[in-house]
Amino acid sequence: MSGPIPKKITVQYDDGIGIEANFADLPYPFRQELLRQPAFSQANPAAGKENFVLLEWEDGWCEVLQVDPGCCEINRYYVISRPEDVGRLSLKKSDSYPELIEIIRRPMELKSVAFLGTYELSLERSVREGKKVDHFFSLKKVDDILEKEIKHFQMALIEEGIDLEALSNQGSAARTLEKIARRMGIVASRRQQDLLDFMACLANMLRKQGSSPR
Repeated sequence: MSGPIPKKITVQYDDGIGIEANFADLPYPFRQELLRQPAFSQANPAAGKENFVLLEWEDGWCEVLQVDPGCCEINRYYVISRPEDVGRLSLKKSDSYPELIEIIRRPMELKSVAFLGTYELSLERSVREGKKVDHFFSLKKVDDILEKEIKHFQMALIEEGIDLEALSNQGSAARTLEKIARRMGIVASRRQQDLLDFMACLANMLRKQGSSPR
C-alpha cells in the first residue's frame, strides 16, 4: 500500500475505558477493511510520485489501486483454481520482496494491466497439481492506456460541466472526482482514497498539457 501507514488503533468503550493496539498486529483482512473506510483514508503526501495499477476486465469493468512507490515493473500474472479462482499479480520491487496483489473479481477474465505501460493478458498454459490448477498468463505490451484515460477525464469534465480549476477547491474536490470517476467507469479496487488520488493525478496531467475543457 502507498501513502501514510496507520500505527495504532484505539477502541473507546461507553464507560470511558480505551484500549489501544498496534495496527500491524491486527489480522491482515481486518487492516485492509479498515483502510477501505473513508474515515481512515488520507491523501498521499507524496502527490505526483504515486504508483497506480489500472485493471481492466473483458466486460469493461475497471479498477484502480495504489502500490508501493518501490514497485518498478510487472513480474507476472497467474490464477490459482482450487476450486475458486484467485488471481495473483506480482510486481517487482527495487528494494525488497515483490508486492503481490490478489485479483478476486473474475480473475480469468482480466483483460489488461496498466502499470508503467499497458499489457494485454492471454492464457499461456495451465498446470494441474492434484485438485489445484495454476493458469499462467503472458503479458503483451500495447499502446499505453494513460493518454486515453486523460482524454476520457477531459470529456467527463465537459459532460459534467465542471471547470478543471474548480478541482483545486479541497472542500468539494473529492465529491467532484468521484462523480467524474463514475462517468469514466473506474472504481476503487481496495480503498476509495486510491481512486481519488488517481483522479487527482489525471487532473494534474491534464493541467500540465495546458488544456482546459472550459
